[in-house]
Amino acid sequence: MIKNVLKNLGRLEPFEIRNSSITLCLGAPSTFIYLEIMKYYHPEIIMPFYGHIIFTILFLIAGILPNLKNKFILQHYGWLVFFSTMAFQHYLTYVTHLNHFSLDCLLVSYVFIFGSVLLLSNRILVLIYSASQALHLSYYVYYSNLDSVAESSILLSLFVIFVFSFLMMNGFIRYQKKLKSLNINLEDIVQKRTLDLENRAKELLEKNKDLEEFAYVVSHDLKRPLRNIYTLTDWLGEDEDKQFYGVAKESLQQIKQQVRQMDLLVEGILNYSLQMDVDQEGKEVNVHTLVKRIISQHTCENVTITLEKKLPRIIFSESKLAQVFQNLIQNAIKHSDKEQVEIHIDYKATKTAHTFFVNDNGPGIDTKYHEKIFELFQKLQVDSKIEAIGVGLALVKKIIERNDGEIYVESAEGNGATFVFTIPKS
Repeated sequence: MIKNVLKNLGRLEPFEIRNSSITLCLGAPSTFIYLEIMKYYHPEIIMPFYGHIIFTILFLIAGILPNLKNKFILQHYGWLVFFSTMAFQHYLTYVTHLNHFSLDCLLVSYVFIFGSVLLLSNRILVLIYSASQALHLSYYVYYSNLDSVAESSILLSLFVIFVFSFLMMNGFIRYQKKLKSLNINLEDIVQKRTLDLENRAKELLEKNKDLEEFAYVVSHDLKRPLRNIYTLTDWLGEDEDKQFYGVAKESLQQIKQQVRQMDLLVEGILNYSLQMDVDQEGKEVNVHTLVKRIISQHTCENVTITLEKKLPRIIFSESKLAQVFQNLIQNAIKHSDKEQVEIHIDYKATKTAHTFFVNDNGPGIDTKYHEKIFELFQKLQVDSKIEAIGVGLALVKKIIERNDGEIYVESAEGNGATFVFTIPKS
């Protein structure tokens, strides 16, 4: 039990060890320089045993020791600080006595007492230190030839220094304990909130998986009756002997058109919902080769797609990047109001990102719709001939932003549009 008490007395917190180490490293040369200055101006001053040199080396060693990261030293560093400072203070008291309590020696002694008490930061050690120094100094004062006024002044000064330094240290210890208590409470709160966040993250992951599965099942189940309706309307439209031929055939075509639109909507919902898997592993993608392949699929007599410069290799999901370029190109073709569709794809590199540009010569987009076009199921054209349901650009935005990128459009009505998106460099 006594061993544990002594061990606890000599134990310091990591920040206290660091502070004591820095103080001793700085105090060693400072003490040596001050004592040398005293010797220079007062050659008659007595400093036995080369104490100023010995204790300077001792403090320097004590200040460097924590950097060795030795477990034993760190556990007992408080005792090392205590004994080294107390030994030096007793030496200063002895020097003060030898020099007949000169003002210079008393000043050094008082300053060191004040600093040592604050450095120890342990009530029991401070009491031992204070009592031993008070007894030592009182002994020399009592057996000296000083008059009663000088004796009283020295002892009273010592008492005042001890009282004020002890009060400051006591306040520091109370503050330190309060800080520890707050840190413990904070750690408990952080741990509890972290656990809550982890539980919520698990719940959200499970819900996302359920939603993804639900979207896939619903989409799959909806597509089957749609295909059946389309087949039936197609069969009825081809049978000229039926009474539906003529005016009714136009209604059947409208039904088929709505079925195709519904099929596109279901497919769009499925594609959009499946983009929840943002952790899909990326790999190096040759964007130039990828885009050239997409261009070959969409180029025809009235559609010209031009690559302005060679595109880079980047780390990304190849399937998702293909969806981005395909949707932007298809969007430009579908909504073009020109007989000859012209699309230009360009690229620019910055220090932090890859920037791609997809420009078309279409009707352009009014500024007030620049944000709206990226919303799900938003279309600016209400045209039954255009097979679009307003998912393409929303899907592109979702892919880019979930991979820490950015997408926006630069356009004015009647002047075409340029879709710009960035992908961060790895």
